[in-house]
Amino acid sequence: MMPNKQKHYAIVIGINNYPLIGLDPLKGPVNDASDFYNWLRDPEGGDVPAGNIRRILSSDFGPQAACPTPNQVEALFEPFVVDGIQGKVGDRLYIFAAGHGFGDPSDIGKTALYAANAKQIFPWHVAVTDYVEWLRRHAVFDELVLIMDCCRTVNLQYTIREPQYLVSAGNPGSDKVRYFYAFAVGRGGAARERKFDDGRSSGVFTKAVLDALRNARPEQGAVTGQALKNHIHNSIDKFANGMDIAPPEIRLDSSRDITFFKRKSAGAAPVRIRLAPPHTGAETLALYDGGFREIRQMKAEAADLTLELEPGLYKIAVKNTSRQIIIEVPNNEQFIV
Repeated sequence: MMPNKQKHYAIVIGINNYPLIGLDPLKGPVNDASDFYNWLRDPEGGDVPAGNIRRILSSDFGPQAACPTPNQVEALFEPFVVDGIQGKVGDRLYIFAAGHGFGDPSDIGKTALYAANAKQIFPWHVAVTDYVEWLRRHAVFDELVLIMDCCRTVNLQYTIREPQYLVSAGNPGSDKVRYFYAFAVGRGGAARERKFDDGRSSGVFTKAVLDALRNARPEQGAVTGQALKNHIHNSIDKFANGMDIAPPEIRLDSSRDITFFKRKSAGAAPVRIRLAPPHTGAETLALYDGGFREIRQMKAEAADLTLELEPGLYKIAVKNTSRQIIIEVPNNEQFIV
């Protein structure tokens, strides 16, 4: 059963204009943030209540306004930090950020979004990944989904400034927080946008992410972080439409993957699995795809299981034993492992 969507939250940021630093204005981030917001609100998408979404766009201000500033953006994170000091806030937090960004010269994991009032000497910015890592360390949410459609170029003159939140070691349970961190490009790379057939400019990466959220192939009825990652990598060239783009960087813990949706594919077929005796009810089964990449794990509380699988080759193994079997779907026979 999926978590109560009332306990899902989101932060959405889109910045097009940077009038003070000399960075070229962008055309896609506000559209991208709006499209992601619409997906969050869609009952067939994120289904996140409107009151649980905090959003700021450069289009909320005048066309020449150098807004939002760091304080205005960081105010979106502040309630989760304040409440998170006391303990868990919710099940899942989505963070979407699009605009000009950069990577830290000394810490390869850090990425910041320039604020609209950034200047050459004072490169005002928001340390988005620092906020996300603080929320993870303090186990404020069970799951964190970060999507950043921005450049991660490195300027040796600019280091990412850590936010002025409470510094602490974190809370027990942070190692159990599931996460899905998706960046348009790897460290040092430049994100790309273009005009699409609908006449609107959008980030190539955001288009691929939203397509994955809507169409990624489920495995055993579940659309996981790994399924999204595979779909994004396989489809992004289509959205680039011939543009030379760097590959995205997507981080997740495959042993504790996020299930975004429960969704049965029209092509899925039931597959019957029987565990050979002795059966204790404590066995763990691992399911692998045709490339022998682990898709998911499941407890075998009963000796007979039925899995919903797409057509293709799979391996099923009993963890911590030598018992395994290769199967092909569709196939009506019962498999014994």
